[in-house]
Amino acid sequence: MDLSVSRFYSLQSSEERYQYTLKTLYHRLKASHCIIGKFINDAKQVKTLQYLHEDQIKSNFVYDLIHTPCFDAKELDSVCAYESNLQVLYPQDDFLRSFDINAYLGVTLRAPDHKPVGILVCMFNEPMILSEQDKLWFSEIGCIVATELSHNLEMSAKELILKQLANGERIAKLSSWTWYITSNVHWFSQEMSSLLNCENNEVSLQYFLSHLRSDDSKKVTEQLELIKQEKIDKFDMLVCHKQMTTTQGLFHIVGEVELSDEHMHERILRATVQDITYTSTLSRQVELTNVVFENASEAFMITDHRNKIMMVNRAFEQQTGYSAAELYGEDPGILSSGKQTKQFYQKMWLQLEKTGIWKGEIYNRRKNGQVFPEELTLNAVKGSDGKITNYVAIFRDITDWKRNEAQLTFYANHEALTGLLNRRSFMLSIEKQLTKSYRLHDTSLLFLGLDRFKEVNDIFGPEIGDKVLIAVADRLLNTLKRKDMASRYGGDEFALLVAHHTLSEAMDHAQRLKQLLCEPYHIGELTIELSVSIGVAYLKAAEQLSASTLVKNAAHALSNAKKQGRSRVALHDEAIQNAYLKKIKLRDKLKAALRAGRLQVHYQPVVCTCTGKISKFEALIRWFDDEFGAISPAYFIPIAEEFGLIHLIGQYVLETSCRDLAMLHQAGFKHISCSINRSINEFKTSNNQVELIPAEIERFGLPYDAITIEVTESMAANKYTWQVLEALSELGVQIALDDFCTGYSSLSNLIENQVDFVKIDKSFVDSMGVDHNKQVMVKCLIDLSSQLGIKVIAEGVEQPEQQQMLSDFGCHLMQGYIYSPARPILECLEMLKQHEHVTVEV
Repeated sequence: MDLSVSRFYSLQSSEERYQYTLKTLYHRLKASHCIIGKFINDAKQVKTLQYLHEDQIKSNFVYDLIHTPCFDAKELDSVCAYESNLQVLYPQDDFLRSFDINAYLGVTLRAPDHKPVGILVCMFNEPMILSEQDKLWFSEIGCIVATELSHNLEMSAKELILKQLANGERIAKLSSWTWYITSNVHWFSQEMSSLLNCENNEVSLQYFLSHLRSDDSKKVTEQLELIKQEKIDKFDMLVCHKQMTTTQGLFHIVGEVELSDEHMHERILRATVQDITYTSTLSRQVELTNVVFENASEAFMITDHRNKIMMVNRAFEQQTGYSAAELYGEDPGILSSGKQTKQFYQKMWLQLEKTGIWKGEIYNRRKNGQVFPEELTLNAVKGSDGKITNYVAIFRDITDWKRNEAQLTFYANHEALTGLLNRRSFMLSIEKQLTKSYRLHDTSLLFLGLDRFKEVNDIFGPEIGDKVLIAVADRLLNTLKRKDMASRYGGDEFALLVAHHTLSEAMDHAQRLKQLLCEPYHIGELTIELSVSIGVAYLKAAEQLSASTLVKNAAHALSNAKKQGRSRVALHDEAIQNAYLKKIKLRDKLKAALRAGRLQVHYQPVVCTCTGKISKFEALIRWFDDEFGAISPAYFIPIAEEFGLIHLIGQYVLETSCRDLAMLHQAGFKHISCSINRSINEFKTSNNQVELIPAEIERFGLPYDAITIEVTESMAANKYTWQVLEALSELGVQIALDDFCTGYSSLSNLIENQVDFVKIDKSFVDSMGVDHNKQVMVKCLIDLSSQLGIKVIAEGVEQPEQQQMLSDFGCHLMQGYIYSPARPILECLEMLKQHEHVTVEV
């Protein structure tokens, strides 16, 4: 049976607490005699406060200390134990001989100033073997009883003083109460009026009882009756005023019967009634504080001003493995792990002395030797004089928190699926590596892309795809040396930073890596084969380059490897990359030019062979850039196609051409029409040409047949394109097949799908003069088209011989530099005026 501190302090009187303590000792140790006594007469004697014999409370008594084991125990700071032969050791002790006591266990009860004030004793009739655990437990019980006894002795001294000092009664809110039992006369000191909140200076017993709660009034009456019957000669109780508040009304009554000095047989009860509301509240707060202290999850340690441990709580014992008894009086350095330096502790104490508080993380050592991290807060407690009286340490074991922190740090820097470095961490590591003041080795960055990995996910599912990625990562990790780094850069792309001595080593390593990663992957019963493309960016030790640039170079090399047919290794080529970067730059400039309207539409005349007059114009886009100058459509149109800008250019040309043609018609040249080129990327359901083209024609009030839509022969092979062209043709828009005979030439396109014009490519016109076969082909095309009612336009005519030959073949229309290059609309207007001899005002 262990003593419960909370139950100990929940008992209302010291007598009950002492009885509870002795019964606890009896039930655990089976002692025949259990005694709590206080020292009197300069510690030469002991007066028992509670005496338990064979589990029965017995009358108290006084005995001399000389020649007794208690005398020797009084001189010790620790437990005094004699397990046998006690009477032999102390033959002059009559008490031992009278009760046949042979074993002894005692501990001195000391006041806070270490002064002996009493003793706690257990005596046994039979020899007794006491364990160290029992002795330790007995010592702890002694500490608790010593605190209670010291408190009681202090209170007794205070009550004595209050009896003697009338003014002290007012200060202590204490009233004296004297009952002359024989004559049944009760007397209360004047302070009782204040306690009862009444103006009546002479308080009677009935008046006093009437102000108490009914049950308390009855309890006092019963105690007085027992005293009158001489069944008890003292009492100690708590009672409450009827109107008790949080600040007053709780009375502590202590009374004891004395014999009158004047009349030997006259019994007198001398008692005190004290309002202890405030001190009781403080006691409850202290008890609550003790409960919190003992049950807090954080570990508490309190030291004195010399930094010697005075008190620890249960959590401290659990976390360190030390008991409170083991630590009492020790320096906290007993917990030191040795991980902190002397300078660390110097800074800690300096801050503690300066600010009164220190907070941080520290490593300490448990009793079993295990080192653990803790979050520690130290506070210096100062007295009223400003001097430090205590230090309070509060800490919690943060082992789990540190473990979680390490995991979070890992996942913050690593990709969750494969465990490789993530992109952010990889880039930081590369930057750190490249910004070193010196590097001993050349460095290679290998950028790996799994070819057609999407097919793995589509066929086998993402779960199998994840397992493949993990297997790839494992193979990469097995190739790494100590300073190499690997990252899952994203999706199916991986990156490695590898130290090499030469470029050939880097390329050989990439080839071996490709071969390794191309080996089959066995996932369960599945066997999956993959190929991998690798881009290599090589950096010499003396060269300086940012991490982003190095990765960009490797990524561009990977792109080149994939363009070469996949499962390739490609080295970064600066010339190729510069060309690519120029393309990207032109793309951005083209976007800006489209937004700002800096593109221009020029028009090349198409001349009728028979009349020699301009019949129509072909709209051609032109771009002049401040940095690059005039940029050929042959260069920027493919860029627009690649990056999805062609529909914007096409719409711009359509709108501008319709506007300019309307202006020519308003100038009197209503017979002039305009040809507008269209890209296959413009013939999409999301970019409906059947709506866009007629809308612009109608917007500017043009006849539908004034606009000719030119498409290449390969485009015309697309079914959807022909559906759009047929719809436009039904409205009256004219259709031209451009570059005929250069692509997928099909006479069925001329027969089955009605077109208005066929254009002979410049390559045929250029070689026609020296290539008889080309002459035959061109003449046949012109003859066939004429019979089908289709006009033929020859483009790129530059020489008079070409002009004459085409005329002889019966070509309907011609265009080329022999007539004019493409010109701005105003120059075209002047050209029309000169050719038509029409005078108009613009």
